[in-house]
Amino acid sequence: MQKFNWTDDGYFVTDTRDLARIRRVLIITMLLNFAATAVKLGAGIATGAISVIADALDSLFDGLSNIVGLAGLYAAAKPPDAEHPYGHRKFETVAALSIAILLFVTTGQLLQAAWERLRGGGEPVSINSWIIGALVLSMGIQAVTSYYELRQGRQLKSEILVADALHTRASILVSFSVLVGLILVRLGFPQADPILAVGVALVIAKIGVDILRDNLPVLLDQAPVDPNQIASIVRSVNGVESFHRVRSRGAQGSAAVDLHIRVSPDRTISEADAIADEVRRRLLEVSQINDVTLHLEAQRPEGPDAPALFAVLKHAADALGITIHESWAHRVDGNLVVEVHIGVEPSLTIGEAHTLADRLEWDVRRRLPEVHSLRTHIEMASTRVQEALQVPEELEEMVQRAAQNVIEAIPEITSPRNIAVSRLPEDGKGYRVSLDCTIAGDTPVTVAHQLADRVEHELSQQLDGVIDILVHLEPDN
Repeated sequence: MQKFNWTDDGYFVTDTRDLARIRRVLIITMLLNFAATAVKLGAGIATGAISVIADALDSLFDGLSNIVGLAGLYAAAKPPDAEHPYGHRKFETVAALSIAILLFVTTGQLLQAAWERLRGGGEPVSINSWIIGALVLSMGIQAVTSYYELRQGRQLKSEILVADALHTRASILVSFSVLVGLILVRLGFPQADPILAVGVALVIAKIGVDILRDNLPVLLDQAPVDPNQIASIVRSVNGVESFHRVRSRGAQGSAAVDLHIRVSPDRTISEADAIADEVRRRLLEVSQINDVTLHLEAQRPEGPDAPALFAVLKHAADALGITIHESWAHRVDGNLVVEVHIGVEPSLTIGEAHTLADRLEWDVRRRLPEVHSLRTHIEMASTRVQEALQVPEELEEMVQRAAQNVIEAIPEITSPRNIAVSRLPEDGKGYRVSLDCTIAGDTPVTVAHQLADRVEHELSQQLDGVIDILVHLEPDN
């Protein structure tokens, strides 16, 4: 029975009964494998047939692999926690790989024993009808075991049950070949026994390779779910504008999926969250998916829009310790060109400042490949709080008279006030001027900016040594 559990990032599906059923199947299979082992081992010891003993070892490792599987399931049954946010299902995969290692060890031992027998060592083999009957009985036990375990493994989507059942199925063929070999030995071909033992060893090695091939992709995070299947489901949800970075990981039957979906920026947070929940719900209906993580984004227009462009520009400048004074973006012959006034520390050399400007251009174009070029105008800026130097009273009076004269000549601007003159240590003999003025509240910003530029220009013409003029315009209302 499937049960939906909420997490901080979404929800995942767990099956509260599957692991218990897999554990029960493994216990039954283990007992059957040990029964087949006892029958074969008794026959092998009684006859001295190395191929029969090899077949018994094959069945023995079937039973031991069930014990390994039970240990893996014990760990896999634990719920997700802080250290294992995707759960513990990979412990089952590790257990399946442990079976492969045991098979390879068995292969080496069998090949060594077969080589000794081929060289003339070991006791002669004695065959009778009781031994043949014992092998037939063990083959029947194996057939029942394989059918039962494979059926249950496919129903429960358990890697370890399927892997073990396939091994048991191959063991039936091995036992049959051993039976044929014993008949050949009885007919006067004693070399058939070690040769068949080599064949059994190779079959066991092949099964180990198959288990590795089936389970290594899980540990290597190979995608267990077809991305086209995920895309088809996500595309069917109304409100999803686009999606990207579709990924899946984990084992068959317990895959974790994460992806980024984009919705219209006009959607409210509640609407966007509802769309994301619907995507999760439909993905979790797929049997092999039990965990879905969604990253929700606003749909982007084709190419960078103005807010995104200038946000990236500011972020890149902040990272370099550069201030942005003014910026413009326009297209020239279809190419996006950005122009920006940047402020750098006055203590820098022109070479150092130019290097910063180049780095800014490189960073912006890396983040936004649509930007064809970034043109910069370097100005002075300071991120330090400095103590201003005292200026002569005569200079302050001269600046105030000049400001009054300039403002009187521009009818759109009135009431010059808060006229201040300052000089910083880094300014040398130059000084800075700031003043407030009044302008009609319904004046367009573009017109107000032109008027402020006019005040700055005319003041700079009348004043010697001024290096910066700041005009602050306030509405008359």
